[in-house]
Amino acid sequence: MLRVVIAQYEGSTTLRAPPLAAGLLAATLRREPGLGAVDVRVDARRRAPAEAAARLAEADLAGLSLYTWNTRYALEVARLARARNPELRLVVGGPSVPRRPEAVAGFLAAHPWLDALVRGEGERAFCDLVRAVRGGEPLGGIAGVVARADGGLAIGPARPRLAGDAFAEVGSPYLDGTFDELVAAGEIDARTAAVLETNRGCPFACTFCDWGQATQSKVHELPGDRVERELTWLAERGVPYLYLVDANFGIRRRDEALTRHLGELARRHGAPRFVYFHLTKNASARNLRTVELLREHGVGTQVALSMQDFEPEVLVAIRRDNIRPADALELRARCHAQGLPTSNELLLGLPAQTAASLRRSVARAITPFPGDAFFLYPTRVLENAELAEPAYRARHGVETRSVPWWPPDPAEPAHVLEREELVVATSALPVAAWREAFAFGFLLSALWNQRLLQTTVHALHFVLEVPVPALVDALLAAAGPRLGAIRAALDRHSAAILAGEASTLPIAGWGPRRREPADAVCAAVLAAPAAFFAEAAEVAAEVAVAHAGPTAAALARDVVAWDALQLGAPATAGGGATTGGFAHDWLDYAARMGERPRPTPAALAVRVRPWPPPPPEPGARLDAFLAQGWSHQPRVLVESVARQPAPAAAAVVAGAAEEVVR
Repeated sequence: MLRVVIAQYEGSTTLRAPPLAAGLLAATLRREPGLGAVDVRVDARRRAPAEAAARLAEADLAGLSLYTWNTRYALEVARLARARNPELRLVVGGPSVPRRPEAVAGFLAAHPWLDALVRGEGERAFCDLVRAVRGGEPLGGIAGVVARADGGLAIGPARPRLAGDAFAEVGSPYLDGTFDELVAAGEIDARTAAVLETNRGCPFACTFCDWGQATQSKVHELPGDRVERELTWLAERGVPYLYLVDANFGIRRRDEALTRHLGELARRHGAPRFVYFHLTKNASARNLRTVELLREHGVGTQVALSMQDFEPEVLVAIRRDNIRPADALELRARCHAQGLPTSNELLLGLPAQTAASLRRSVARAITPFPGDAFFLYPTRVLENAELAEPAYRARHGVETRSVPWWPPDPAEPAHVLEREELVVATSALPVAAWREAFAFGFLLSALWNQRLLQTTVHALHFVLEVPVPALVDALLAAAGPRLGAIRAALDRHSAAILAGEASTLPIAGWGPRRREPADAVCAAVLAAPAAFFAEAAEVAAEVAVAHAGPTAAALARDVVAWDALQLGAPATAGGGATTGGFAHDWLDYAARMGERPRPTPAALAVRVRPWPPPPPEPGARLDAFLAQGWSHQPRVLVESVARQPAPAAAAVVAGAAEEVVR
């Protein structure tokens, strides 16, 4: 019996979910007619390399799925497996397998233990490879496969993509027992999350992404009855989190019906409780119906806007000018009207991006709606994206660093460190400007997404009409020791990337876990919250006066004090109650931020207690703080509220503030 192992190893930072790509190969192979008896096993756990290699070496043929989070590990496991079993045939596929001819030759030359690679979809190609190995035939000449042959390479013809009835030949690992076997063997845990596709393809060809280019820009649907049965499998097993991995969910007419079916399953089984997907990039009101249906059925979701930058020059450079920013902003406004939160994934280091344009794009992610969030990422160079092509890189002066992809927790064995190629400069964004933009973006992320100064940013921008960059720049330039410590932490992260050391770093005094740049800002604030808010209040007052006149200073200091209270400061570490007194009704303002209200002058006293009580251990305290931020949970429990007429001494301040916001 031919023994086949298909490996799709998880990454140190990836979502723990059943390995969809490997599962599809295994399920298709198991239903392939004319192959005879084939023993198929799927490996997904990231074991010590020698242990994983020993399992791989048991096979006659091994196929490995490569992506940025597992490529180096998988290749090392394959090398060790070939050393243990010289007769083992090794084939790789997946998004990180190169497609350009010169890159293919270089890849196979660098990894002499590999026998072949698959370019494009793998289900049919892998079946043909198994058939060739079983029959003792050469691997060269198979459609979609590049194999070693006579000291050179045999490049098979391009394989047509799966479409229409051809998907009937592709097995479902959810429905044929493949994933049930992995759960029973302890190889995966399907109780936490799952990924599922309803279609394949992307009509866009963005230069930083290989999705549309990899699938030749056509969208093909998987059979609807199959998708519905897979959704039923997930719901019946209580999987709480579902990631629909379509490039543009909502783009097909049937997607509304699929969403309704998903919602009905969730109502019946209590799962999934949250569904994440990429809404079609030129989304309209019709496309938003998928989100509305999930909400109507009690399923959580978030509208992700497909705008990695809002500047026209950048959109042209990255071939995204066919995705209209106006549509994204109109969609965001419609979401606000319905109380639906949105998120925006922004990229730092895109071609044609400047420090000024990046600041404008990040600032546009700040909305009146406090439930909105944005994510900022350094631009990554993917193997088959246009951004990786030498001519494109030369045209835009792209400069990169290869940086280890460290697991967040050093207690988790790294085994083999993955590496990612990050853009650190272009002809429009020199290294120094990239560092400034890096500090700007990640500081604003902490201020807004982690709510360090969310109400302050909101009030200064939407009430006093202070440009968001003015406040962020002033905080970065401030001479105070706490704000200086924050700037130093951000500079330390960007310096580590430039040195090729890491993109995440442990923070002294906050445990061994490696942290993102915005996390380091939060740690610096939690280390001395009273000092941070005192310095921030003075900076906010100065910026407010510069843009709205001298009477704005009191309002700025007042709202900073409100944000301090929402953090639990100065009782963050001790868990005790704190009372704050204010000259404006920020409690009412915070409840109506999406309406862009005016803060009402009124003497307000609010007593709060951190809730839940923060853990005493610093690392656990920071973890809890960050989790509350990203989940939009309050950090304090309001114990009492008192409103009363302002004392005579405060009336002048209140009146001046009212004059500012009229």
